Amino acid sequence: MEPPPSKRIKSTHPDNDATIVCQQPLFVDSTFPEDEALHKEEVKWKRPREICECPRFIVDGATRMDVCQGNLSNCWFLSAVACLSLYPHLLEQVMPMEQDFGDGYNGKFRFQFWQYGRWVEVVVDDQLPTVQTLQNGKTHYNLLFVHSKDKDEFWSSLLEKAYAKLKGGYSALQMGFAGEALEDMTGGVVQSSDTNCPASELWRHLDNMLQRGALICCGNTEGEVETSNLMGILGHHMYSVTETKLVRTLNGPVSLLRVRNPWGHTEWTGPWRDGGPEWHTVIDSELPENVVLEDGEFWIAVEDFKTNFHFLEICHLGTQSLLETGSAAKPWEYVMYEGRWVKGLSSGGSPTSDCYWMNPQFSLSLSGNENTPCSFIVSIMQKHQRLRKTTQRVACHIFKEGDTHAYLFQDKLCSLQPILSAGPCVNHREVVICSSLPPGNYIIIPSLEECNEGEFLVRVLTEKGNSSRALENNMECKEILKLSMCPTEAEILSRFLMFANQDCRINSEQLHSLLASLLSEFIPLVPSFPPESCRCLLASQDISAVGSLDREQFFTLWKKIIAGTQIFCNAHKDNDDRISIHQLVPALKAAGLPVDDFLVRLVQLGYGDPAGFLTYHHFICCLLKFQSLTDKFQAADPTGSGTVTLSYRQWLLLGVYS
Repeated sequence: MEPPPSKRIKSTHPDNDATIVCQQPLFVDSTFPEDEALHKEEVKWKRPREICECPRFIVDGATRMDVCQGNLSNCWFLSAVACLSLYPHLLEQVMPMEQDFGDGYNGKFRFQFWQYGRWVEVVVDDQLPTVQTLQNGKTHYNLLFVHSKDKDEFWSSLLEKAYAKLKGGYSALQMGFAGEALEDMTGGVVQSSDTNCPASELWRHLDNMLQRGALICCGNTEGEVETSNLMGILGHHMYSVTETKLVRTLNGPVSLLRVRNPWGHTEWTGPWRDGGPEWHTVIDSELPENVVLEDGEFWIAVEDFKTNFHFLEICHLGTQSLLETGSAAKPWEYVMYEGRWVKGLSSGGSPTSDCYWMNPQFSLSLSGNENTPCSFIVSIMQKHQRLRKTTQRVACHIFKEGDTHAYLFQDKLCSLQPILSAGPCVNHREVVICSSLPPGNYIIIPSLEECNEGEFLVRVLTEKGNSSRALENNMECKEILKLSMCPTEAEILSRFLMFANQDCRINSEQLHSLLASLLSEFIPLVPSFPPESCRCLLASQDISAVGSLDREQFFTLWKKIIAGTQIFCNAHKDNDDRISIHQLVPALKAAGLPVDDFLVRLVQLGYGDPAGFLTYHHFICCLLKFQSLTDKFQAADPTGSGTVTLSYRQWLLLGVYS
C-alpha cells in the first residue's frame, strides 16, 4: 500500500494570531493480509478523498442498488449483501452507520461479523485498490472491486475490504457460496436446496420464507463461469431473490419473483423482462416498481426461474434478528449450544462405532396436533474449520425417543435407527436438517466421522411452543464432571503461568500444585493427585526426558486427565471411589485401548490393590501410561507388523521413565 496522506489540523496559538498547521497521520491497517495478486504496478491503493472530491460513506441510504461487482469473482458475497440491505437493522449490525468522512474522520472504519456464536469487530483503513486512468488529460482512479453506482459512495467497498480481512485477503473471496456470507453477516442458519419441485410449490415456499424474514440467494450450475446463456442468465453465478408477487393478468394469475444480479447489469431477457410486453396484460392496480431500469434487477415467472436457477441458499434468522426485520409471519424460536468433541470423553465417531453413544446429545420436543407435523431446523457447525490442516467430516442424526428425555446409551442405540440424517459432508463447516416431524420427543446427536477432537455449535430453530435442551450423560454415577465446568484454555494458561518457571515449564512439584489448584476450583469432587502420581503423569508426556513440561504438553495432559475422569465416572456405578477389575475392561475399551487378559493382569498387578480395585489416581496414571506406550509402539511400527526394533536408550526410556 502507498503511504497514507496526512490529516491537516489548524489550531491558533493563544499568545498570537499565528496559525499552526499540525500533521496528523491517518490510520494505516498494518494487519491487512498481504495479497500478491494486488502487488502490481497498475494497482494503486487510494483513499476515497483521493478518488473523488466529496466522498460519503452512505448516500441516500444503503440499498441493494449500491452493490456492483468489480474485477473479483465474489458474486456470492455481494448477493448476500444485497439481501442484507433489504433489512436496515441487520445491515446496521454489520456496519455502524455513523461512520463518514466529515468531522472525526481518521481513516479508520469498523465492521462486525458473526463468527461461531459471537460478533467480532474488524477494523480496516480506507485505502482501496484502484486502477489509474486518464480522461481529458486528467488522472482518475477507478475502484478495482465492488463499487456503488454513486461514485461518491463507499460503504459497499469498505464492507468488502473488511470481509476480505476476515477471510484472509481479497483473493480469499474468489468463488464461494452465498450461504457462508449470509451466516457471517446475520448469525442465521443456512439451508441449501435445489429447485426440483413443482413450480407452484417452489413459489409458495420462497414466499413463505421471505415472510419469515429469510434471506435467499440462488444460482445457476450450467454453462461457463459467469457467461450468460441465451436468456441473459450467468452460469455459476450467485443472485439474490428479493421479493415475490402474485399478479393478475388478462390471461390469469402469474407468480413472479424479483431477482438481482450483483453485477448491476446483465438481466433476464425472457418473459417479464424489464419493459417486456407481458406488463401490458397486468390488471392489478399496483405494478411492481422498477420494471424498465437496467440495474441488474428483474422479474421472472417462477416456471422460468425453476428452469434457469438450480440451487437455493436460504438463510433462516433467529428471533433476535427477526424482531428487527419486521417479519410478519411465524418467527422461529432460536436456541444455540456450544460443545466439544474430546477423545475418550465426548467423541464417539459415526453410528457404526461402539462408542457412538459418547457423542453429545440434545433433546428436541415438538408439540401440537398429532395430524400436523412441526417444522424445525437443526444446524451442526464445526468451529475454526479453515484453521485445521485436515478436513473433518461432520454429521447429524435425529432419533425418536419416548417421554423420558433420557440420554441414549449404547444398549438403547443398538436397537434404534435415525429417522433423519445429514452428512458426513466433505469440506463443509456445517450440516443442516430442515424438516418436519410429528409431535413427540427426539434426540439430536452431532458427530464426526472419526473419534477426533473439535469444537462445534448446535443451533435449533423450531416453531413457537417447542423446545430443545442439552442432555447430561449421568450413567448412574456421581455428577462430578460436566464439560461446562471445565476451564477454558485461557483460564488454564493463566493458571499454568502462575506455577511455571521463568522458562514457562513445570516440574513434577509444580505440576502437583497446578493440578491441585485446577481440580479444587473446577472439579472439586475429584480427589487430588499425590506427588508420586504427578511424577508418573509428567513422565507420560515428557518424551525428551527433560523432567518438565511446556505449555502445550500440559494442555495435552489436562485433556487426557479430563477424558480419563469421565471414563472413571462412567465405569463405577456404586458409592465406592474405586473400580473393580470387571469394570476396568469397558473403561479401557472406552479409552480406545486394545484389551485382553494379559493387559488386565498387568494393570491389576501394577496398579490395583490386593482385591484388584483401582483408585481414581491409580486409574488415571495407568490409563496415561498405557496410552503413551501404545502411541509410541504404533509410531515405531507404521506397517502394523506387531514388532518394533528399539535401541538400548529407547528401551531404557520406555522401561524406566515412561
